[in-house]
Amino acid sequence: MLLVSALALGVMSTPAALAAAGPPLPVTGVVASGHDGNVPANTLDGDPGTRWSAEGDGVWIRYDLGTSQTVGSVSLAWHQGNTRKQTFDVQLSDDGTSWRTVMARKVSSGATVQPEAYDFSDSAARYVRVVGYGNTYNDWTSITETAVNGADGGGGGTCRYPADVLDLTNWYIGLPIGAEESPTNIKQPELDTYSIDPWFTPTPECDAVQFRAAVNGVTTSGSSYPRSELREMTDSGSTKASWSSTSGTHTMVVEQAITALPDDKPHVVAGQIHDGSDDVSVFRLEGDDLYITNGDTSHHKLVTGNYVLGTKFQAKFVVSGGQIKAYYNGVLQTTISKSFTGGYFKAGAYTQANCGNSTPCSADNYGQVEIYGLTVTHGSAGDPGGPGADRTVNVATSAQLQSAFTNAQAGDRIVLANGNYTIGKLTGKNGTAAKPITVVAANRGQAVITGGQLEVANSSYVTIDGLKWTNSDTLKITSSNNVQLTRNHFRLTEESSLKWVIVQGANSHHNRIDHNLFEEKHQLGNFITIDGSATQQSQHDLIDHNHFRNIGPRATNEMEAVRVGWSGISQSSGFTTVESNLFENCDGDPEIISVKSNDNTVRYNTFRTSQGTLSHRHGNRGAFYGNFFLGEGKAGTGGIRIYGQDHKVYNNHFEGLTGTGYDAAIQIDGGDVDTSGALNAHWRVYRATVVNNTFVGNVSNIEVGANYTLAPVDSVIANNVVVGSRGKLFNELKTPVNATYAGNIGWPTGTATIGAAKPSGAIRVVDPLLAPDGAVHRLGAAGPAIDTAAAGYPFVTDDMDGQARTGVADVGADEQSSAAVTRGPLGSADVGPNSA
Repeated sequence: MLLVSALALGVMSTPAALAAAGPPLPVTGVVASGHDGNVPANTLDGDPGTRWSAEGDGVWIRYDLGTSQTVGSVSLAWHQGNTRKQTFDVQLSDDGTSWRTVMARKVSSGATVQPEAYDFSDSAARYVRVVGYGNTYNDWTSITETAVNGADGGGGGTCRYPADVLDLTNWYIGLPIGAEESPTNIKQPELDTYSIDPWFTPTPECDAVQFRAAVNGVTTSGSSYPRSELREMTDSGSTKASWSSTSGTHTMVVEQAITALPDDKPHVVAGQIHDGSDDVSVFRLEGDDLYITNGDTSHHKLVTGNYVLGTKFQAKFVVSGGQIKAYYNGVLQTTISKSFTGGYFKAGAYTQANCGNSTPCSADNYGQVEIYGLTVTHGSAGDPGGPGADRTVNVATSAQLQSAFTNAQAGDRIVLANGNYTIGKLTGKNGTAAKPITVVAANRGQAVITGGQLEVANSSYVTIDGLKWTNSDTLKITSSNNVQLTRNHFRLTEESSLKWVIVQGANSHHNRIDHNLFEEKHQLGNFITIDGSATQQSQHDLIDHNHFRNIGPRATNEMEAVRVGWSGISQSSGFTTVESNLFENCDGDPEIISVKSNDNTVRYNTFRTSQGTLSHRHGNRGAFYGNFFLGEGKAGTGGIRIYGQDHKVYNNHFEGLTGTGYDAAIQIDGGDVDTSGALNAHWRVYRATVVNNTFVGNVSNIEVGANYTLAPVDSVIANNVVVGSRGKLFNELKTPVNATYAGNIGWPTGTATIGAAKPSGAIRVVDPLLAPDGAVHRLGAAGPAIDTAAAGYPFVTDDMDGQARTGVADVGADEQSSAAVTRGPLGSADVGPNSA
């Protein structure tokens, strides 16, 4: 057993902003998400000359205290901590699985290599985890020594100034106080020791900076609205930043939460790009709707229509080559073409209301933003401080392509001329979020991979964009992170079983496969396979906006369009998201998508004329919502089938499906093992929640326990609308154990019956008055489904169309609403290489 005392660290030398530590606690074990040979145990050996190091966004190191202890702080010594500032989270856990963040996006002082104590409210935990997000020089997290400290009676940090929380070296603050048209501006060096409550002050826990702007605040002569907002500077705050969108790469990342909106006009800007005269693009919240703007076009891109005040999110702008790329929580939302000069970033609270349109006209009516992390980087071809120069490498032959791979560095843009290529490996190449390595067709679809095999191995931040693939080998992403396959056309040459794209290997995470076309697969194997190591699935991968079509004919197994996990690693958590994809004529396997691990989400997809089901075959805590299953009467078309524990199935629309049994619209199936057994068995269903779904014209709708011997336990079937003309609408082939039915509507026509006999109100037999609308049926203006849903399902916050559930929710997947429809059944124009 490893037993290390924090006393080995000696006397701490910490900046005044950092709190004193409580007594040291013994650490019995340490593991990490990965390392480069500098192992986790080095952080507990008392030697400041050794370290743990790992590269990437979200790498972690975890300390086991053996038993639950009261933890008050952690002391961390950073490699080269006197020249670099590290961004990180501190998290606690009772079981090593469920984590609570006690310190978010904290930034080290950058002033010492000695241990720094980071204080938070005393809390009981067995495990402590530090999550790293890179430093001010690169994407590495490197800790030389760690101590976990016990209770100190404190309630969090003791910082005095915003500069104790955020690096404000190259900023000044503009405040909504002072003389009219002459608001207060505080610049460096005064800014480092400046705070004014409530306009610009650290939060009580010292994990964020509060920015507040009241509607009666003073404004500049060029604006009608008050702000508490940082303005980007250079040269340690002495010169105003001014850069061009067409030269270099300019990136701002803000970890923030909008916490208050003014009355009457509840609008706040939280992060923006400005040029020499006006705002260029901003993140703007209007009520519940969070937008990215294009100039003064407020509604250019709706990021979410259901933002809840206080929710943390990451906003990122990357400006390069005359384009602005705007990201929300790491996912690209929009690309805006803009050529401008005089550019600079701003961050804080810019209230879009004043005393002319918002009452009361007082300091108690305000907009507010809390910022947890703020970084800005700039790079250009001549920037010696960056991890690599930005280069465009034009290639026209296979040899030139391989040479470009061999010599690739961060910021490279490898551009393939029209023609045919044989491709090879890209190994050990690492871009950054601001400077990815990009392999792109000069003209989308005109650079064709006809031979060889691409394997992106032990690499990060690599993008493959716009190629056509007709070769006959699997594209592999191995032990890599932040690799993106985007706007490619896959139509591989098959002679036998072949997986087309596979994500695999240890320490694989945060990869994205988006806006691609996969078509005409007729041999065994999957379009996309998400694997991992022998014990752990690749984590936090995203599969979105792809078009999958024409896979088949039907096989008994191993021909899914997408497989997430496999039985051998099904007890690990993947956190994979499969969203906004279109599946057409995907007939290859009984499972169109097969999920075989824990904690994955499948949402907002459309399945058209595809035989089989979306199946949660292994694992627990799956979420399936907002999907459209449209069978159009084709034989064998199905919906969702589940095994395992704690799944949520809601807001899905099922129409014209012909499958039964395994292929029913929803199959809450029986199991052949209970809470333990062979990993490839069918695990008994516990605590499935199937709510607010709509079923129209299917051969079989909600089935329970069609197969195997062990009936589901503690299932909830509530607020569903089922309309059909044949069979039992609610069909219990095995009597479930302790099932709950509530708020459902069933309307049998033709030869159909309700099926399961339930107490009054559990299933109302009444016509829901659905009306056809294109490929689906929605609620009409009036009817028994409106405002009659049973309560108790707070996770159902919107409907299948993206409209908010307000007041008492409606029954079924649709909420009768006049709000804008932001989602719906997908067509070919919504997905694939040429979609928006």
